Amino acid sequence: MSSNKDQLGDTLKKKEKAEEDRYFAEQDKANLEKMRAKREESERVGTHPTCPRCGKQLTETDRRGVTVDVCESGCGMWLDKGELELIAKRENDSWLGRLLGTKS
Repeated sequence: MSSNKDQLGDTLKKKEKAEEDRYFAEQDKANLEKMRAKREESERVGTHPTCPRCGKQLTETDRRGVTVDVCESGCGMWLDKGELELIAKRENDSWLGRLLGTKS
């Protein structure tokens, strides 16, 4: 009798786990859809990107000939693909240039 009880308990635990996994998968899917819709809306409207930390608007600023995105609330500077290498090429003698090995 106790082995039947153990099998029933195991079956219930597996069912609970499956329901929990399905719930979180649905939540993840809904969150991804919201994020995609928000991104598409910002691209359609043409708004500036937002800070990944605080969500405030990023403004474009020229730093040593490279346009970077700066958070209005001071969270930091955000670089697009290739911008770090451009800055490092101009700063061959700096630690950044040495780190990335951009010396000519």
